[in-house]
Amino acid sequence: MEDILLIEPNYANKYPPLGLMKISTFHKMLDDCVVFAKGTLPEQLEGKKWDRVYLSTLFTFEWEETKKSIQYALTVVKDERMVFVGGIMATLMSELFIETFPTITLIKGLLNRDGTLGLRGEKCIDRLTLDYDILDDIDYKYPATDAYFLYMTRGCGMKCQFCAVQTLEPEYVPYISIRDQIAEVDKRFGPKRNLLLMDNNVLRSNQFDKIVDELIELGFGKGSTYPSPRTGKPLHRHIDFNQGLDAKLMTEHKAKRLGELAITPARIAFDHIEDAKQYKKALELCAKNGIKSLSNYILYNGEDFTGKGQYYHADTPQDLFVRMKISMDFCDALNDKYGNDGRVHIFSFPMKYMPLNATDRSFVGTNWNKKYLRAIQRMLIPTQGKGVSSRSFFKADFGTTVEEFIENLAMPEDLLGLRGHFVERSTETKEDREKRYAKWKVNHARIDEWTRLYRSLGDDYTSYVELVKDNDFSIDTYWQASTPTLRKMLIHNLSYLCILRNIEVLGTEILTYIKVEFPSLYSELLRYVIHSEHTQFSCLKGMLILQGTIFISDIIRAFIEEPYLTTNVFDALYKAQKELKKVVFDTRCLSTAIRYKVTNAISDSEFRNIMRLGLEADEKKIEMRLYKKYKQIRETLREQNQDEIQEGIKSPIEHNGFIPLESTLPHIMNG
Repeated sequence: MEDILLIEPNYANKYPPLGLMKISTFHKMLDDCVVFAKGTLPEQLEGKKWDRVYLSTLFTFEWEETKKSIQYALTVVKDERMVFVGGIMATLMSELFIETFPTITLIKGLLNRDGTLGLRGEKCIDRLTLDYDILDDIDYKYPATDAYFLYMTRGCGMKCQFCAVQTLEPEYVPYISIRDQIAEVDKRFGPKRNLLLMDNNVLRSNQFDKIVDELIELGFGKGSTYPSPRTGKPLHRHIDFNQGLDAKLMTEHKAKRLGELAITPARIAFDHIEDAKQYKKALELCAKNGIKSLSNYILYNGEDFTGKGQYYHADTPQDLFVRMKISMDFCDALNDKYGNDGRVHIFSFPMKYMPLNATDRSFVGTNWNKKYLRAIQRMLIPTQGKGVSSRSFFKADFGTTVEEFIENLAMPEDLLGLRGHFVERSTETKEDREKRYAKWKVNHARIDEWTRLYRSLGDDYTSYVELVKDNDFSIDTYWQASTPTLRKMLIHNLSYLCILRNIEVLGTEILTYIKVEFPSLYSELLRYVIHSEHTQFSCLKGMLILQGTIFISDIIRAFIEEPYLTTNVFDALYKAQKELKKVVFDTRCLSTAIRYKVTNAISDSEFRNIMRLGLEADEKKIEMRLYKKYKQIRETLREQNQDEIQEGIKSPIEHNGFIPLESTLPHIMNG
């Protein structure tokens, strides 16, 4: 009996590692002890050495996480040659693995041959039953677990250049019975509700009718149910041909047979605009035969390639929008024809193309750029992986026209996520709703302003795209802008902190823009400053240089509107003035007033009056008002901090307007 460790790298994935689950089954047949880990072992097993370690690999762009897991595996195995690495990435990029980890044993392709792992009595591991028990060894929960994960065919045969299947499964196998595997799962782990068929091209099979007949016999015909393990109530079963159905191979007969199954959804790829006719034909055949839940993968960011016996051009951002709109429009048409017995739903899943040798996610296709790709990711966040199916969402998120879609791709990312109508919440108070609405108005004013500037460029919008294409919004990018309009647009991509730190070099042109042409941006800058509990004095120096006391007055006015804040901005203003060797107003007295307010030594109205005196830069009057409350604050502090109050605390007058509470009473500052 040997100790066997199975490792899946610590990346997020939807489905459990089928290869490791089959390997587990075989080793348990040998009475070996098997443990499964996601990334690394739990603490209680640290220090243990294993006879064999198997590690699965998935997508090539997960190289860094995969590398960490292999490095870990090499530290916990007795003999480094007993680390077996297989799966998609190991097969596609075997040279990289061998070069980086020369001592490991690499397993390429499927475990469909006798003796692949060099074990006694080893047969075709690929056909073994999955060991669901190993999933209990880890805390990670796969979104899909209550299902049979099986293959009824292997391979594809279309030989698309961008696809890994021709390497992973070069031989097409037209039929594999799953009857025995399902019976074994039912016996060992109990029945599963759904069936996920991982076939890469089931429609190519010349035994397709035999496949459908078997699925119906196994309880996955249309309308089939499954008794809930908890309540016993019947639950509808579903079949998911997870890797998709080839639109080019869809026929009337095959669609009719698919309609006999509990298929939800029917996945039909729409990877290229050239496939529009075949795609629509396949959708209609499905809808006509009672398959109303449809989804598509829409590949974008691609390159020129050959496949399915033809040549495809690299897609464009415009292609992506058009393909998604075709799905929306055709869904309406299908409902007009076939929606009497239930509406047709089409879910679109834009999927970013990655080359087969990419070790990270940074690849940018010929007709795309980093900014556009990042914008697509941001647009898809609200879908939470459920796909785009609502026309209203599609219009709001992607746009109503190709031109609007391209405009949205160019929009600053933070603004992109702030679009949408204001939605009232029944659980919030009127005050909270008003605050949220005020913020919504500010955000949409920025969106409208950026949109106005973008549209003013007309056909010259490409000059802006050229600036932002690398998704780099540092100040260096700003200096590449050649016109006032481009510079104003780029300001909306800079963070508030970046604007403040660089306002002196940005100059009066931008200061005039944010104060006169678009004053709400200036108001937001002021709010950013006063809301920061740890304002850095260095980020205030530029505004002081350009505006002097005007900036100090603007900060005070902004604070008067929100006097409940606790901020160090007035200390920072003093330090910034001192750094510039030009102290025009010792704003520390306003910090003292805030401390008085925090301890309830002065009322709200007194506090506001003191702040208004700050607008006049009248330090003496502020000091006198605080001095009148000096005894009160001492008594208040004594009551609140009997054991900690220090007798040496001095008055505002003795400290030239500044009580050093942060040194004598640090707990007040922390509170």
